[in-house]
Amino acid sequence: MGLIVIAVVATMTRMGQRATPSGHAGSRSRYVDWSSRTEPESSRLVALAKMPIVWTAAFIALVIAFLAGAALLVGEGEFVDVALIEPIVLGIGGAVLIGFVFFGAFFAVRDRTESSAIGVAAASLLMLTLGLIAVVTLLLLG
Repeated sequence: MGLIVIAVVATMTRMGQRATPSGHAGSRSRYVDWSSRTEPESSRLVALAKMPIVWTAAFIALVIAFLAGAALLVGEGEFVDVALIEPIVLGIGGAVLIGFVFFGAFFAVRDRTESSAIGVAAASLLMLTLGLIAVVTLLLLG
């Protein structure tokens, strides 16, 4: 598992910016090269989100947090009470998974349609469909 994490981090750091149809590598500008119009300046948070090193550091922090949570769960009460840690670790893991699915669908649809509203609608529909499948599965197996 450690080798897989190292391979993913190495791949993330070597990935470069991809060119967009307008020819601007890594930017979201929809204007053609001859246009004098540009997108407004983005906030500091958006600038940080565009930096690969920030994503790499966040990924490493999440891996360390999940490994620490798994070690605490396997310890069976040696370090802390398992009844306290288990719901927290499972809740954080579920939130990360749901966020990954929602935002992955949102950005995929938004990049193809150039509409945030359609992206939110498609991501919400996907989440509702997955929730319905989970409920039906629980009812059938329960």
